[in-house]
Amino acid sequence: MSQAPMNTPHGFSEADIHALRAHGIELFAGRLIFAAQPPMDEDAIAAVQAHCAGPLPPALLALWRQTAGGRLDYNLSVEVTTSEGPRIEAVSWCELFYNGSDFYRDLQGWIENEEEQAWETAEDAGEEWSGKLAYLPIGGFEYCDRIYAVTSPGAPDDGGMLAWKMGLPPAWAPALTEDAVATFAPSLLAAFACLALHGDPLASNGEYGAGSELLAYLDTCRSNGLPAPLADALLAFYLRARIDWRALLQAGTLPAHPYAVRVALRHAVEQDDAALLRHIHASGARLDGLVAGGDNALQHARFLKKTSAITALEGLM
Repeated sequence: MSQAPMNTPHGFSEADIHALRAHGIELFAGRLIFAAQPPMDEDAIAAVQAHCAGPLPPALLALWRQTAGGRLDYNLSVEVTTSEGPRIEAVSWCELFYNGSDFYRDLQGWIENEEEQAWETAEDAGEEWSGKLAYLPIGGFEYCDRIYAVTSPGAPDDGGMLAWKMGLPPAWAPALTEDAVATFAPSLLAAFACLALHGDPLASNGEYGAGSELLAYLDTCRSNGLPAPLADALLAFYLRARIDWRALLQAGTLPAHPYAVRVALRHAVEQDDAALLRHIHASGARLDGLVAGGDNALQHARFLKKTSAITALEGLM
């Protein structure tokens, strides 16, 4: 791949961006969108705007003028508050809705669903609905996880990004058993920055997780003519989103990165790695924060019956 001028998007040349686009790949706000659709035209954008209570966020307009939607393959953790207290929930944001997609990814279909729900809610409350959406659904996963752009003039979170996650039946506890919602980023750009990789997809040994679908897509692109150097550069770009807690731990700076501490603790518990837990503790990192749902590391270890982790954490906490 030729050297890219410093002022090109993401360090890729215009020729590179054109080549990636031919394979359905777009780069936006430091993250990778695949199976990307063509840009949304201005008439379609105006049609969406007509459904909203306030103006569409500028970054969302920029996204749609680049691509109408597609797929994402990252981890997203959101702190929510439920009737039982705060929780850390994994939210599946693997789709960016677009017009003309199938049911679960159809932007207009989700808009109509939200309008129906808003009208029914207002009717049940004996109120008149304004006919405009304060929360515009733009992505998520099937019917259980959704991401909304807030378009509510005057609201503290106007322009922000909201995550909604459907609760499971009570028998599934300690999993989330009630619907939860939280504004997790002040803008779409900040929301994209929250998309991360908790592990290394190249070291997953074929296990399904964040990165597996993107790697398969890249293999297909290579087979269909994407130059190997460009594919390698794209993969390196994608992996920049990885939470490299091991490097932080080695450098002695892990405690300054609470998100990385959470990822490291969860990994250590799930691998039943007592030595790693002691190393994390020796670094000065706190062990009592939430790591999964409403559980801290010790509670998570007890739930998973990880005996070595339980013994280590009982002695450290």
